[in-house]
Amino acid sequence: MNAAGIILSGIYSDGLDPVTKHRTVASLPFGGRYRQIDFTLSNMVNSGIVSIGVITKYNYQSLIDHLGSCQDWDLNRRRGGVKIIPPYASGDTGGYRGKTEELRAALPYLKTLRADWVVIADTGTICNIALRPVVEKHAAGGKDITIVASHVLCDEQTVSELVFDAEGDVPGSIYLNYAARKGQYSSDGIYVLSRELLIEKIEQFASRGYYHFERDLLQQGFNTGAISVGLYPFDGKVLKNRSVPEYLRNSLALTDRSIKDGLFNPERPIYTAVRDEVPSRYGDGCFVAECTVADGCVVNGTVARSVLGRGVTIEEGASVAGSVIMDSCVIRSGAHVENAILDRNVEVCGGCVIQGSPDAPAIVGKGIKVEK
Repeated sequence: MNAAGIILSGIYSDGLDPVTKHRTVASLPFGGRYRQIDFTLSNMVNSGIVSIGVITKYNYQSLIDHLGSCQDWDLNRRRGGVKIIPPYASGDTGGYRGKTEELRAALPYLKTLRADWVVIADTGTICNIALRPVVEKHAAGGKDITIVASHVLCDEQTVSELVFDAEGDVPGSIYLNYAARKGQYSSDGIYVLSRELLIEKIEQFASRGYYHFERDLLQQGFNTGAISVGLYPFDGKVLKNRSVPEYLRNSLALTDRSIKDGLFNPERPIYTAVRDEVPSRYGDGCFVAECTVADGCVVNGTVARSVLGRGVTIEEGASVAGSVIMDSCVIRSGAHVENAILDRNVEVCGGCVIQGSPDAPAIVGKGIKVEK
């Protein structure tokens, strides 16, 4: 399988604005010790894709810090490896207009590749998928583009970028920015097409002022017969972080063993940057139930159905429930946090109460000290 990868780091996501103010979607923490790009990168590496371009535009310092030399994914190599594609690669420093414009920044990189096929993947979808069968099916199927999609089991409330009516692996209709209904297919943000076709379409669309990948290439191309589209139905566990409530709900879903086992398959491990952290320490009087806890935490209080990032401290007499607490936060004795998302380095002083709801979680920004 001669394939390369392009990862869209999530330059813009309206629904995730409160938690991506200082970072890309790709570097958004998920599951305590992971970032969302870890799942996409690991899927590619586990499938033998080792030439990967990561397109980004702004707020990408945390992403670069996380990836480092990419040795934790075995991608610090002379041939192949990861290449960060910043805005100045194309001379474009304007605002975000669409994925096709993102891909235009990757043109010089795409032209240097020797790969026959390109796998394009978003970082807003969390899944563990073997990509080799997807590429092989695409190569054998004769379609211009193959889209990985999941069968929708119940009506969704959140809008998806692409939704399909389909019989088997042949789409009948394509809907854009649509809340999927039971029985339809929702795109998982993974696309396979030939490198030559991708380069051709990017150059063609750039000359015409087209910027939207889903609308201009996929929907319009399908409706006019300009391109042929195939589906690759994926029946594994998929979590889509398209809004803040979804991000909270999906983070807490990792306490469900079936979902956790579906994402963390030992045959296809999810890699992340290794930190020199001591194991988490639990005090004699603490209470911890249905939690995901990363390295280096000190827990002396009560934590229920929550996710704790690296180096979090929960003091005796503090309580946390239904929340995501990112790295290096401190919850002081007497504080209560419920249905909330705390960004890195937040300190909640004693006696403070932070409480939201599952559909409208309370959000505390990076480095803020919450006092009475």
